[in-house]
Amino acid sequence: MNMDRAQLNETIAASATPPGTSGVALIRLSGPASKAVAAAIFRPLSPRFPAADAMPGYTCAPGWMIDPISATQVPLDQVVLTHFSAPHSFTGEDVYEITCHGGTAVRQAILDVLFRLGVQPAGPGEFTRRAFLNGKLDLAQAEAVMDLIAATAGKRAQAAARQLQGSLSGEVRAVRTDLYNLLARLELVLEYPEHEESHDAQADLSSGLAAVMAQVAALAASFRQGRLLSEGFTVVIVGRPNAGKSSLLNALAGYDRAIVTPVAGTTRDTVEELVDIGGIPVRLIDTAGLRDTSDLVERIGVDRARSAILEADLILWLISPPDDWSSEIFRLDQSRVDTSSLDEELDELRDLSEKTEALLLVAGKDDLAASAPLREWLASELPDLPLVPFSAQTREGLPAIRQAIVDRYDRAGNAQADEALVTSSRHKACLDKTLYSLEAAALELERGDLLDLVAALVRSALDNLAEITGDLVSETLIETIFNRFCVGK
Repeated sequence: MNMDRAQLNETIAASATPPGTSGVALIRLSGPASKAVAAAIFRPLSPRFPAADAMPGYTCAPGWMIDPISATQVPLDQVVLTHFSAPHSFTGEDVYEITCHGGTAVRQAILDVLFRLGVQPAGPGEFTRRAFLNGKLDLAQAEAVMDLIAATAGKRAQAAARQLQGSLSGEVRAVRTDLYNLLARLELVLEYPEHEESHDAQADLSSGLAAVMAQVAALAASFRQGRLLSEGFTVVIVGRPNAGKSSLLNALAGYDRAIVTPVAGTTRDTVEELVDIGGIPVRLIDTAGLRDTSDLVERIGVDRARSAILEADLILWLISPPDDWSSEIFRLDQSRVDTSSLDEELDELRDLSEKTEALLLVAGKDDLAASAPLREWLASELPDLPLVPFSAQTREGLPAIRQAIVDRYDRAGNAQADEALVTSSRHKACLDKTLYSLEAAALELERGDLLDLVAALVRSALDNLAEITGDLVSETLIETIFNRFCVGK
């Protein structure tokens, strides 16, 4: 990797906590001059504590931040200074972290002093970039840092933490080791064909190649579940106007996100909310009520609702008792109850159930008198569809709906808590290219004519795997990845 390392000779600083007022803030300083700079601006609280340049690694000391250029050297803030010495720090360089009070003026005053002393403002992800360039993290681990910061739900944070520990990198390196061994055997056959029984050698190589392909395919397949963590598990709530869709979204979200009124057609566009359900980041989408309408705006909303259904990981189809239903008449004589308002909806449900298993029927407004006969009727008309009763008033059925979401996510894959899970589309693309090269190599190996082409395809697979960990990666890609990071990390 040809990387300009001149920037590593610069000492950088940035706030590692977000803008705004808080109890404390943290300013990070890293680079070859950090020890001298910290010594210039830090005054220990008493002789009991060492100066910054005398602090051992992994120790901290209270003191005052001062401006050494100022004639008065008035204290800027009382702080705690922590020292991480090279090479045993996050970046691999001397690092000092200044824990100061969280006021905007205080934080900016300390940064201004650092910059006047020649320290450079850190760019996005520059501390993590230095950790990568100094061999403290590989590229997959560095990307996991950003995933941890961006995680909005427990399972995504757990997956990112496992990747930061090196679960994915370990799997990739194990595959690369197997491929290198395979390549060595290939080159031995190419170099000394007279010392190898061709049939036995080919069978051995084919077996080894098949085993590696199975490993790569298993990793690539984990993206089915990993994608749901990185992009969000999409749950679309659909049904007729005034069925209670917005009330269901609010109940799942835990607060009033969508407007709820007794007027049919209140929701005219999709309303989205990202929530944590069972540790899964769930994109809840409330949609416009499905009906024929002459209103242009509402018709656009209905079209968007139908588009959302096609993209859903789980569809919650909500059916509630029509306003003109009488539960007593329904019980006594079902033939006297007009079900025409639901017949077309049931036809849509039957058609949809043939296209997807990701469908849960929710019988809404379960607190109403007509809800019990509605459930019985739905169960008889749609016996193969799972059905859950729900009431926004009593919260009846809410735990069952949440569990259905978790169960549907679990069915997307079977990754265990300690296994590598591919959550990045970049990693998935690298694995797909690896698998393509290996499949082509297996085909050529079966033909048995061009072993040098097989070797070239195995090398291509190795290069594709190296892109995941950053062992072989372009400067442009590194720039693109770290520019996604926040400043201060």
